[in-house]
Amino acid sequence: CDPSAPNIFSRDIDGDPWIGDVNYFITDPTTTETKSTFRLDYGLTSSATRGSAMVVSIGSSSYCGILGHFPSSFRTLTAKVGKYPEYAGSKDFDPAGTIGITYGIDGTFTYSFNVRGLEENCEGCGIHVHAGVSCETHGQVKGHGWNQGFVRDLWTGTGGAVYETDGRGYANGSFKLYNGFDIFSNMNHAVVVHAQDGARLGCGQLKLDM
Repeated sequence: CDPSAPNIFSRDIDGDPWIGDVNYFITDPTTTETKSTFRLDYGLTSSATRGSAMVVSIGSSSYCGILGHFPSSFRTLTAKVGKYPEYAGSKDFDPAGTIGITYGIDGTFTYSFNVRGLEENCEGCGIHVHAGVSCETHGQVKGHGWNQGFVRDLWTGTGGAVYETDGRGYANGSFKLYNGFDIFSNMNHAVVVHAQDGARLGCGQLKLDM
């Protein structure tokens, strides 16, 4: 992925259509997310574009990714769970597994989990979507993620956002919930697995299931 590579477009087009003030985006200053869109004709089909680099430039910095297949449906987000950043608990837990949220037609979702390496015999322990969009540092994970304009915080035991483990620290199950956000608003957000005392053991980032 080379951010310095030239822009791609059909040579039947007179001039590079990617240069100008049409291709821009706006980020949310709180979450650093963007949902901006723009329309641009660069003369190539999606199949001809697949595998090419997509570059996002912010000031003097550039970020790069490879364009893949268009997903067949927009229903499921999946996160790979690892150890929580800057974990400083008394026991050396090593969480690993997956968390997924799958949307139904009514806007609610099923929150499923399959995670090992957790605290043994944990009952009513918390497992949530958080407001942050990174698991790099504790500060970036932030607190519970929900749309305060539509719902109250349901990432609680009363809201049903809990899991249980067996004697080996393995958790497998699901629950239904609605946090006021659609799939795109929950995408890229951090998911957190808590211990019995509320300590944060595991973290992952929700990605669109391709």
